[in-house]
Amino acid sequence: MTGIAQRIAAGAGWLYAYRWLERLLDFVSIVILARILSPDDFGLVAIAASIVAIVEGLAAFDVGKALIRTRDEHRGLYDSAWTLSALRGLVSALCMVLIASFLSDARIAAVLSVLALSPLLTGLSNPRFVTFERELVYSKLALLTLGAKVASFGVTVAIAVLYRSYWALVVGLLAGAVVSLILSYALKPYRPRVSLARFSDIFAFSGWLSLTTIVTTLSMETDKLIVGRWLGIADAGRYYMTQRLGVLPTRELVSPLQRILFPSFSELKGDRPRLRRAVRESINIVGSLSLPAGCGFALVAGDFVPLVLGEQWAAIIPLLTVLVPYLGLRATLSMTLPCVMALGRVRLLFWVSLGYAVVHVPAFIAGTIFFGLLGAIWSLVLAGVLYSYLNVWLLRRTLGITLGEILSELRRPLGATVLMVGAVLGLGALDSLGAVPTTGSWGTLGTKVALGGAVFLSAQYAIWRLEGRPRGIERRLFQLFSR
Repeated sequence: MTGIAQRIAAGAGWLYAYRWLERLLDFVSIVILARILSPDDFGLVAIAASIVAIVEGLAAFDVGKALIRTRDEHRGLYDSAWTLSALRGLVSALCMVLIASFLSDARIAAVLSVLALSPLLTGLSNPRFVTFERELVYSKLALLTLGAKVASFGVTVAIAVLYRSYWALVVGLLAGAVVSLILSYALKPYRPRVSLARFSDIFAFSGWLSLTTIVTTLSMETDKLIVGRWLGIADAGRYYMTQRLGVLPTRELVSPLQRILFPSFSELKGDRPRLRRAVRESINIVGSLSLPAGCGFALVAGDFVPLVLGEQWAAIIPLLTVLVPYLGLRATLSMTLPCVMALGRVRLLFWVSLGYAVVHVPAFIAGTIFFGLLGAIWSLVLAGVLYSYLNVWLLRRTLGITLGEILSELRRPLGATVLMVGAVLGLGALDSLGAVPTTGSWGTLGTKVALGGAVFLSAQYAIWRLEGRPRGIERRLFQLFSR
């Protein structure tokens, strides 16, 4: 195994370890809060958080990606990055306070005014901390992330149990931001100075990326505001919970890979054939994780939601059944973003994001107004077809990877997923005959998960052996366990 491969493997280990611990805390928090707070409480905070995300997105200037991509260690670069981040945080906070003064709902206005502290804290974080990520040293990032998450979890749950108020969500978010700021300097001591000496160097890469972030934010973060405006705060809370749960199966398998792929692809950007092979293999690896996770969660949503969240959230079951398989399919091309950024083709990302937004936003508004929450979810799926096509186009434009090559990398996980879905649906047919535990029981949930996992793993391994053990996630795992 080469030096970079060893660092990638070690980094992936740390990423998955801390991400799963972080998501475990998130999951426990969701379960507790869902039984204490109401959909209205979640809706209030979701709407305020959407305004925060939109304001921060409009003031976007992602200096972190520029620092990861470069190999320049000049102090002026990091001081300029810190100054730009601090200014962005200050402008964002002032805008949020100003917006809060115009809101008619006093509760949302109060939440937004307090959340204005969040971009201030984020903007003051240590710019040198990204060097850990650039060098694929994720142990420090694990300490920072878990420290912030533990603080946020403890504060949120304590306030929710004591006061049963939506303020638990707000104060918990700020507690995590404070601890993250402190740890960024404790783990990588640095004293930044105010400077804009290297502004042009940062802007050369981050300018188009910032425009991309602005367009993406307006496209993706206005959804809760639209739902709240047309369907009410309670439905905004249900939509928020659908998204929170819907991304769990795929995000926690794919996000760590996405994060490590950008610095890894950046090291390979000078060797196009090698980068092309790495991107193709990453499609196979991500698809082998996201497809069974997304489809599997949709199959057990009817058992999972009442058991874990309670009957008050039963309305989100059909929403999850539609949304999660789409997210699993969409995640198969999630390496496109780090690949295009590593190649410095960020202008293409902007135009792709703009094209998607032009279709997504009107479709979401129409779906929500005419068909309610289910229409909103279906609009995401239908617009997602365009998003997937645009990702395929990006890979062909930048590395010459064709749709045929993409499908070739996905054929084994797709085939195994189809067999998994058939097996679990067959189990449901037996349920109607009384041959398995009653629907909605822990026994049914465990049986479906065990059967689906066993069928998928066995099928993918069998197909891999029949194909002559080609490269892909199967060979990687086989080599890892052999070693």
